[in-house]
Order: sequence, then structure tokens, then C-alpha cells
Amino acid sequence: MADKFDYVVVGSGFGGGTAALRLAQAGKRVCVLERGRRWHGKNLPPAPGEKPASAFPELGDTSFFWGRQLWRPTRQRLGLYEMKQMINLQGLVGAGVGGGSLIWANVVVKAPDWVFEKNWPKDINRRTLDSYYHRADPYLRPKLIPGIATQINSGDGKYNHRAEALRLSAEKVGRPWRPVPLAVNFGDQTNAQPNGHGNARQLGCNLCGLCTAGCPQGAKNTVDKTYIAEAEALGAEVWPLHLATGIEPTEGGYRVHFKRFNLDGTVAETGCVEAKRVVLSAGTFGSTELLLNCRKNGLLPNLSKALGTRFSINGNVLGGALAVGKANAPVNTNSGPAIASMIDYGRFAIEDIANPTWTAGIVGETNIKRIIAFTLALTGYKQTAKVSAQAARDLLLYVGVGDDGARGRLVLNKLGLLGLKWPGGISREPGIQALHKAMAELAKAQGRRYVPNAMSIFNRPVTYHPLGGCPMADTVETGVVDSYGRVFGYPGLFIADGSVVPTALGSNPSYTIAALAERIAERLAKELD
Repeated sequence: MADKFDYVVVGSGFGGGTAALRLAQAGKRVCVLERGRRWHGKNLPPAPGEKPASAFPELGDTSFFWGRQLWRPTRQRLGLYEMKQMINLQGLVGAGVGGGSLIWANVVVKAPDWVFEKNWPKDINRRTLDSYYHRADPYLRPKLIPGIATQINSGDGKYNHRAEALRLSAEKVGRPWRPVPLAVNFGDQTNAQPNGHGNARQLGCNLCGLCTAGCPQGAKNTVDKTYIAEAEALGAEVWPLHLATGIEPTEGGYRVHFKRFNLDGTVAETGCVEAKRVVLSAGTFGSTELLLNCRKNGLLPNLSKALGTRFSINGNVLGGALAVGKANAPVNTNSGPAIASMIDYGRFAIEDIANPTWTAGIVGETNIKRIIAFTLALTGYKQTAKVSAQAARDLLLYVGVGDDGARGRLVLNKLGLLGLKWPGGISREPGIQALHKAMAELAKAQGRRYVPNAMSIFNRPVTYHPLGGCPMADTVETGVVDSYGRVFGYPGLFIADGSVVPTALGSNPSYTIAALAERIAERLAKELD
């Protein structure tokens, strides 16, 4: 007989973690299904009584990527990163308790006003979200890198060279530069301290630049150390290595089917869990793919025809500026945190980002080099520290976010895998072309050669901020959920993650996803029996 809860939450990122905590605070019995492992930083030793976790992996480790094992296809690779491969897109998402926050670059910025001008429900705008941004602040705890605004041009060798390089480039091209707030603990680097959320502890940031590799210090204010830690302290159950495979209505609510994995990647069991209500928070790709399969298999046949639509890569462009000769090689540009500052172009923004040695194996100037390095990483090969360090020094990376029109549609292809349709192609969107042009201008200003799509194989766009697929709207004809995340046609089924965002956000999305999740969770609490 299946376990029964008041709520089952599928996924443990910003959406799932928020919902789990607010429901646990309301005194409800909550179960969180998470497909990935628990992870911990190597510099943060576990305390007595803490739940078992795996150390964050390095490029080449068998636990680095999520997906089928190449040499044993019946087994699942249970890694930190999933590289979602489509004919016309690569997507980078995280797997583990804490969801995408584990590989998050920590930026905490609100969506600009222009984002909400069209394609949103009538009752959603910046003003209605402001109180929910504020509600997320005690968990994200955003702050600037200490001293970043005063260290620039001070002669202090400790300042962030990467941010300074971007600031000087902004001056040359006549654009405004600013440091960005980050969800990072800048406290004691050697003695772990309780952070006020359940039993979680953190060390202070040591500026290693490995934020997107899984912080060794546990200094990032990730969901597992904030929302989830507090929810577990209140009695919420978190089940790692449980991949949700289906959702079906029952007489009293819903049944969620899952596969549970052993640590070697074999399937330990297939099972199900039941609840009065379900909150789907498996991320843009995960939630949309699960619902597409549920509709195809007849479990949820009446889902909106808008399912899969309004997909956006949030204008993501990952470009690079390659050193031309030794004179252009940067010095110490890979100190942390991962992102320190941005240049504001109005409808889009460009940020600096660390290119630490862990990414140097799959980031480079040519397709052939990236293909070889990526293949070697999959088979367990590790570059020498010298080779990786040289690659990291030579390539200065830019992160782009902006308006791409959100005209994509996620579908299931003939193989039953997630695919993407985008009229005319993503790369032809004016917002994407504007980002490439601006990055090339910055590279030229720095005396470097521009490298578009620096992490892409075959020059496909890479998204690290996928949005949409289950868009919120005022009607079932134009959306999958309403403005409170309620799935049209299925009372008691909610979605709270990036998939409900119906447009590009033009900025880093995590803060807005957290705010939307807070708003949805508030309505969940009001609807409790």
C-alpha cells in the first residue's frame, strides 16, 4: 500500500523547497521526491547526526553527469549535472537535494518592470511580487561581495579582477556597470556556523570560484541549506534518488509514481506515494516532460493544449573572449564568487563569470576541442591541473540574459524524448543577436577574440536558465496554470517552478522563481483543509 501524505512535492529546488517549508509550517505532512542525491562540500565536514551525502564531484568523476551510463545503459548515472541534449539546444540543469541552486551562480536580482508588459496573468506584475521577493530574503540573504565597490582601482590585490575587467570594458563601450547582490555567506571561512535554518551549517566563502561546481565551503545559501533544512526540521520528509515518472488522479487526490535508485544507478524499486494535493516543481524541463508523458499515457488527458509553450532560454548566451597572445592573458580572473558584476543594456545584461578549472574541460574556442573534451569527461578522463589552468586563464567568459521572445515549444519527439520547436531558430531572435553583438564589442575592447557559444557543441545555444513550458495565464487556452500555480482542469495539482514563467525574465531568474513560489505557497496554505 502506498504511503499517504497531505502533500507530495516533486523536486527540491526554489519552487519545491519553498512549497515544502510553507506547508510544513502549516502543520501538514509533506513528502518531497528528489531524483538526485544529497551533496556536501568537501571543506565542510559532516556533523554528528547529519544525513549521509556525497561530496560534490569533479569533471571526469562517474558522478559528474546525470544520464544513462554509456557502458551499462540499464543503469542511471546519478550525477550533479544533466546536459539536456536536443538537436537545436543544450540545457544545463542540476540534480540533487536543493535542485538547481546547487549549481547556481548566486545572483539575486529582481525582474525589470518591462518583463510584465505582456503574456502574464493580469494580477502579476513587479508590484504584486515585491512582497514575495521580500519574503524570500531571509533565505537567500543577498549581499554584495564585501568591499567590491571600494576595492576597484584601490590597488588592493584582493579585489575581483574579473569584475574590474568588465567595469573597464563597460567604460570603453559607454554602458553602466554595477556589482550584483549574491546569496553567499561571507562569514567565518574555517569554523562552520549554524545559519538559523533547521540544523544547517555553513562556512564562509573562500573566493575559490567553484560556485557552479558545487560549493566546497557550503557557503552558498542553497535551498538544501535554507528552505529544505528548515522544512525537514519541522517534519517534512525528503526522499532522495526518487525520480517521479507519473501523476494520476485518485478518488481522494493524486498518486505519484516513482523509480528509486541505488547509488550504483540500478533501480531499487518502482513504487508510488499518494496525497490529497501535489506540487510539481521538477524544473522547466522536468515538469514539462513529466506532464507531456502523463498526457500521452492517459494519466492526465485533459491538460491544456498550451502545455510546452512559452518556452524561453531567458536570452542565454555563454560567450567568451579568447586571449590573443600572452599579453592578453588575464590574471586571477577566476577567483570567486562565480559572478560579481553586470553591465546593464536595458533589455538585456552581460555578467562576468568564473571559468575555473572544472569547466575548462568543456569550454573552449572550437567545436572539435569541446567535443573531444566532453567525450573524455564522459568516459572518466581528467585533464591535468596544468592544462586545465591554462585553458581557464586564456578564456574570459561572459554570461548573457535577456529577452528572447519566449516563442519556443517543448514537445516529445519520435523517440519519446524532450525536443524543442522554435520558429526560425533561437539564434535568429533579435535579443540573442544583440547579446552576441554586445559581447563581441566587449571582447574587442579588451583586445581579445570573441568566441560565441563557448560551451556549445555544434554551436547550439546553451541555456542555464530554461523557463516556461507550463506557463501561467488567465485562461486554459493560453496557459497550463493560473496565477496561483493551479493546473487548469485538475483541482489539487499545482506547479511551482520556472516552468510557469511565461516570458523571458531578462535577468537571472532564481529570485523571481522564489517569489512566485512564495506566492503560490501562500495560496496553498489558504486552501488547506
